[in-house]
Amino acid sequence: MKFLFCVFLFLQFLPVFSQKENNYGKYIDSADVYVLVDGEKALQFLDSIPTPLENYIDGSVGKYYYLQGIAYYRLNEEALMYQSYLLAIRNAKKEKDYSVAGDASIELFSDIYVIENDSTAYKYLDDAQRYYTLANDHNGLLQIKQMHAYVAFTHSDYKKCNELILKDLAEYKAVTDDAYYYLFAIYMLTSNYIHLNDLENANKYLDEFRSLKSNPTIEEYNYKNYKAELNICMAKLHLDLKQSDSAIFYLSNARRLQDYLGLIAQGEFYSFNAEAYKAKGAYDKSLAYLDSLKLFQEKIFSDNMEASLELNDILLKTEETLSKESENTERHQNWLKILGVVLLFFLFVLIFGYKKLKISIKHLLLKEKNFSQLETKHEKLKVKNHELESYIEDVKNKLKAITSKEDKSTQRSEIRDLYRTINAETTTIKNDDEKHFEMLQELNESFFDEINEDYPQLGNTETLVCYYLKLGFKNKEIAFFLDRSIRSVESIRYRISKKMSLENSKILVSVLNENY
Repeated sequence: MKFLFCVFLFLQFLPVFSQKENNYGKYIDSADVYVLVDGEKALQFLDSIPTPLENYIDGSVGKYYYLQGIAYYRLNEEALMYQSYLLAIRNAKKEKDYSVAGDASIELFSDIYVIENDSTAYKYLDDAQRYYTLANDHNGLLQIKQMHAYVAFTHSDYKKCNELILKDLAEYKAVTDDAYYYLFAIYMLTSNYIHLNDLENANKYLDEFRSLKSNPTIEEYNYKNYKAELNICMAKLHLDLKQSDSAIFYLSNARRLQDYLGLIAQGEFYSFNAEAYKAKGAYDKSLAYLDSLKLFQEKIFSDNMEASLELNDILLKTEETLSKESENTERHQNWLKILGVVLLFFLFVLIFGYKKLKISIKHLLLKEKNFSQLETKHEKLKVKNHELESYIEDVKNKLKAITSKEDKSTQRSEIRDLYRTINAETTTIKNDDEKHFEMLQELNESFFDEINEDYPQLGNTETLVCYYLKLGFKNKEIAFFLDRSIRSVESIRYRISKKMSLENSKILVSVLNENY
């Protein structure tokens, strides 16, 4: 009966296990890498994750929709962008990923307030402040402060914007692990001084802006986007001064960065070119740019109409998915109730039968029989112990054979497969950190000797995490091997980075790959 019950439970939960077997989190990581460089490619990675998303990337659904929103922004799909950010907030709140919820809220505030000039967008700014506070996200709270300067910037209140930025400029610059805050502040200062016709300060901060070009913490898209818009801004200044040649010079610079212009800046690009060439008397070119502006506006309108229709389809599919999930949940609950009743019945039968059996056989049990049974069990335990020792020795031999191979990718793949097999068959090693460390140290002495020589302050568990990161394992897999939570592994990575004096934990893997 116990066997049948176990088989039944296994069959019930087999689909869930099979769904979670594939590591779809890697598609989230890949989309994160490409989202600011190639929006379409980022969406391809995200679309590779099956639905319902909760079954495959549980805990990262909010980030999925946040990255989707950024990709749609890059592709100028405004309606889909708004919907993605709303879904990001809804799911991030459920997952208690408040940093992602804050990031999505900031994006909604920025886009709605700037594009639609809608003051209700402040609701999202207040929400972002609440989420960042819950997440204890210092950089997020700093971004909230910067948004107030951005509001003055969008209202063309250049002096007030400068006052707000200069008051906190040192704090923005102090965020060395993410120089975007300083870049954005310098961009607004430069643009403000251009509009104020203060070219001395404009050039001063423009030089500071250029100095950030090679900063590794700044995404290339962000830098080039602001650079293109500063060229548009300079072109407008020279148009106002009736200096059409200078305006065309800056517009030609913007043309080389046209792929990085936002919707508003792209419209200005066509409009300013038409105005500049008209002032020079080049009417054919002026009309050509006006035609381009018209086509651009028609395309935006068409894209928004298509996005609205697609948005309705997404909402319908979302409702259908939620309905199916509710039905599945209810069905599983009913099965659990039935199983509970059946178990209670069999428990009653077993208790009643056991009492009768105990009375009937009480006088038949003899000490000699008990002793014989104990001897048999003892012999079986000896055999099992011998089998376990043989199994461990076999695993060591397999690992030695794998680590002797020169092809690192083959070595990594075979180690990954062997580890999965080991963890599926036994938990003896992973539950014993000391044996775990000793075995891996014996198999790859050079790695452990070198890293212990360079960083003697690292503990055994931290060295193990470095070894697994070197082999290409993700946090989720390392957590499984070490029998720890994913959050615990993230904390260990943070401590390793601090002990190794790294700028941030993101470059830990590249440092390990380069040096060991």
